[in-house]
Amino acid sequence: MREYIYGKQGDTTPVSFHIPRLEVNNDNEHKGERMSIVTVNTIGSSNYQSIKGSSQYHDSSSTSLVSTRTYLSRFWILFIFSLVCWFHGVQWNTWGPIAESMEAAFPGWGPSTVAMMANWGTIMFVVFVLPVCWAIQRCGLRAGVVSSAALIFLGTALRCITSTPPVFTVMCHTCAILMGISSTLILAAPVLIASDWFPLQERTTAVAVMMGASQLGLLGSYLEPLLVRLPSPQVNIDDTRRDVTHLLYLGAGLAGLLLLAVLIYFPSKPPTPPSVVSSTDRLDFIPGLLSIIKNKQFIILLVAYGVSVGPPVAWMTVLDYSLLPLEFHQDQAMGIGISTVIVSSLSPVIAGRINDLIQGHLRTITFILMLSTSLFFYWFLLISYQVLTPSTWQVYFSVIGSVSCNFATIPLLFEVGLDLAYPVQEILVSGVIVLMDNITCVIFLLAFFIPNVGYLWMTYTLVLCTSLAMMPLIFVKFEYTRLNIDTSKN
Repeated sequence: MREYIYGKQGDTTPVSFHIPRLEVNNDNEHKGERMSIVTVNTIGSSNYQSIKGSSQYHDSSSTSLVSTRTYLSRFWILFIFSLVCWFHGVQWNTWGPIAESMEAAFPGWGPSTVAMMANWGTIMFVVFVLPVCWAIQRCGLRAGVVSSAALIFLGTALRCITSTPPVFTVMCHTCAILMGISSTLILAAPVLIASDWFPLQERTTAVAVMMGASQLGLLGSYLEPLLVRLPSPQVNIDDTRRDVTHLLYLGAGLAGLLLLAVLIYFPSKPPTPPSVVSSTDRLDFIPGLLSIIKNKQFIILLVAYGVSVGPPVAWMTVLDYSLLPLEFHQDQAMGIGISTVIVSSLSPVIAGRINDLIQGHLRTITFILMLSTSLFFYWFLLISYQVLTPSTWQVYFSVIGSVSCNFATIPLLFEVGLDLAYPVQEILVSGVIVLMDNITCVIFLLAFFIPNVGYLWMTYTLVLCTSLAMMPLIFVKFEYTRLNIDTSKN
């Protein structure tokens, strides 16, 4: 028997959980899986009496029973949603890696067009994130995932109607808008899925896997130059347009398969929660939003996250333009992009797993990664301004190092935000966090519309953003609210 004790700051009355461990062997479907029966004894006034609809913590003299269980089906949910995240990442960054081909084959396409295709995603996220978070709380996760998969399929299908300008360009903008609407759930849902399906020792890792899959989607987009050729004496404009059409047909087919997989099986949550925290009630949408707005610590974290994460995410969609002054063209940039995506897809998983294994050191890990990000970006700045003689290995290492360390901080900062905002619903907290980095993404990509702005401004912007973001985090108290609830204090 283990005793779990936790209390909110300022509350002198603890709440204890007595949790015996039982091995379940009589259930054929979930044989060998672990179950915890949690007895919740609330002595005195409740920590969360203000939560509407709370039954476990409402009665000061009551004892309620909470059972927790993990299901093997959680790995199917993780796999399918990770595939959706991956495919969304591919489609969001469709045009950046083949920008030179698009400019040559389609009149009117240029840096501002390519940037706007990516920018539609961030703009639509800013517009729709709060309504979607409200809808998920009302209708459940399954309805949101199915709707997002349907929007992705519709958008990719529209691009296949014609390859003749200007209708083709209009269809591409329409697809980008639909992708942006679907991104409101795809980018905000990982923490909700992790909380509803995974136990304490797997939560951060599950979030990191889904976020890593989203980043890995960029790998698929950076492979596009293998399918879409640049116009040359041997390849005319019509050949390039046919290559683009084949690429879009492939995307629409994959989108259809993903929609079918989600329709077959994707429940909102398991019958029994995987942890004590997952079983507790959360604030409704409006009270939760008001709680976030009034939470000064969370607002500081929000600003730091948006400034440090948003610009590098946007930069990855237009990486080709930062490499052009260094004489790295589309085919060469593909190699750098692929290497960066692979490493930066693994780095959040590694950081998340380390945090799960050595819990309680979140601040140290986060600051080390943020400092490393700034130093790598500063290295690339020196190369871009030719203070250091440009060389292939230096470009590879500086780009890979900066993006990988930056992306590794994402699941860790999400954990901090969820603890600071608890007991606000996870989908709302993550939606607001991603909203902030999308706002900075919009600002970053809109800079391409400034006449004669060039490309070197991106590099020093990245250095400034990732460096300055560390300062406000010094004033954030890294809470471990959910960890304290789920772990023993013997």
